[in-house]
Amino acid sequence: MKLLLENWREYLTEDKRTISFDEVIELLRNDPDQERSLDFRAGEGHKSFGGVFDPKILVPFDYGEFPELINSADDMGWDFIIVRDSDIEDKNLQPVGHISYYEDKELWDSHGIDDMPKNVGGNTKIVLANDGEISGGEKAHLTEFFGPMWQFKEPEWY
Repeated sequence: MKLLLENWREYLTEDKRTISFDEVIELLRNDPDQERSLDFRAGEGHKSFGGVFDPKILVPFDYGEFPELINSADDMGWDFIIVRDSDIEDKNLQPVGHISYYEDKELWDSHGIDDMPKNVGGNTKIVLANDGEISGGEKAHLTEFFGPMWQFKEPEWY
């Protein structure tokens, strides 16, 4: 199994290829030591989340992407959120849930966003926690943060 994962990693890094949501979750569960790029630390970065917020809002968690694991929704690395109880340096960051956008043109139009981002429904944020352990408080924190945002579905926890 280890050899298979090593070969898969070489395949992905030689020529960055798109990887589906199910594939990225499986890969991260079996081999969490993937290259990670941190866009910003908790409380230090602002995001518009689908172009909805102007000005952008302060994000209370570490946020980044897997530069070698490409999401076909935006042709960039899969996005991740690291729970506050974990750190980018943790060696066993496992997926514990995800947060997805609604891809419903009428919904976006009804909120004054005429140009719904292309493939926004596939631009899922993967929630990571060390050793795959997330507390009820961390789930509540992320649910409360994303809950008022009409563009997001309710978080799904594993």
